Amino acid sequence: MIAWFATTLRGVCMGIADIIPGVSGGTLALILGIYERFVGAVSAIGPGMIRAVLTAEFWRRFAAGLKKPGAQGDDAIGRYAGHVLFLGFLVIGIGAAFAVGAKVIPRLLDLYPAPMKGFFFGLVLASVRIPFGMMRRRGAAQLGTAIVAGVATWLFVGLPLDSSERARGEVTVTLPAPAAEGETLSREGLVLMTALHGGDNEKHEVVFGPTHDIPVPAGATSVTVPVVARMAGTVANVDAGAIQVVHHGPAGATVSQPAPMRGGVDPSLIWIFIAGCIAISAMVLPGISGSFVLLMFGLYHYMTFTLRSLLYDRDPAAVTVVLVFMSALVVGITGFSRVLNWLLRTQHDLTMAALIGLMCGSLRKIWPFVATGADGVEHNVLPSALGGVTAVTLATFVAGAVLVVLLERMGALRAGDAGSPTAA
Repeated sequence: MIAWFATTLRGVCMGIADIIPGVSGGTLALILGIYERFVGAVSAIGPGMIRAVLTAEFWRRFAAGLKKPGAQGDDAIGRYAGHVLFLGFLVIGIGAAFAVGAKVIPRLLDLYPAPMKGFFFGLVLASVRIPFGMMRRRGAAQLGTAIVAGVATWLFVGLPLDSSERARGEVTVTLPAPAAEGETLSREGLVLMTALHGGDNEKHEVVFGPTHDIPVPAGATSVTVPVVARMAGTVANVDAGAIQVVHHGPAGATVSQPAPMRGGVDPSLIWIFIAGCIAISAMVLPGISGSFVLLMFGLYHYMTFTLRSLLYDRDPAAVTVVLVFMSALVVGITGFSRVLNWLLRTQHDLTMAALIGLMCGSLRKIWPFVATGADGVEHNVLPSALGGVTAVTLATFVAGAVLVVLLERMGALRAGDAGSPTAA
């Protein structure tokens, strides 16, 4: 059983990646040498596996494989037992990572967007060489496929986010000293939080940010800031005075909220189910993050917040939403994995080329340096200086790239290793 512990650790890595917008659990599966095995195991879920699970022979094989990977045999029942063992230990790791990551990752992204994106950028960019190395042929067809997939992904991730279901209103930010000429409250940098989040425990959880960059007149001691919640849902419809915490604003700045925040709407369960089906399909693909798909659907912060509410606050209102979403994950992954498994068997090199394009195209969304134009839309820019946040971001970029190299060396990337019992 201890031999399966490595599979659980791989599941932890995949779970952490899956909860990060812009980074795919499929990418980590590639890096760790279990991608094709993972797709094959998921695509095996169906009537045949269900019939096998109902037999005593399956559980005898299951017990043998649990004690010693590979002892379950290589016939039909043995393969089903191996798939169940592999997926079971993998899901344990993914679930544990989700439980911790849903609480930690969104907050880090809110508080430290540029360094976190720099880390993800380095991770994904360095990961491109993984599917490239798995290709057997690299001709014009593969190049064209990669270019088409890359351009399509680049355009897709550049679509503007919908914020119509988010609460909004105004706050007053008071500065500790009169503003200097040219001072600006950044849409990307300034983070405002409530001091509660709906449970019994007080937490700085409901996050708001400026709707656009706010220029502060020289000599001003306070400024009115229009803000919008980072998440959809009625939970962000907070009463006056709830927003009390300032992050990354001028040192010593305080915030007051004279009026309630209103306009937040809970997404429909049908919308959550549809988004879940698409998101889990994307999670299987290296380069396209399921969390990013949720972000595009306007559901990322809502779903991570709801999961935290269920796990840490025991909020009964979150049960229905989480169950609907989990049902969508099961339906989406069992359906799409069959298509992907067929592509890997029949069009392996073209599929890998498409994955390269997907990974390269997704880099647009996680570029760490952005500016907000007069139209309120974010644009990727080059850093204006090499100090401060830029230096930290470059360091996290290097750390992400180095981590990929280390994980790759630890993983079993050879095809023989990926299919062997020791790859468990």
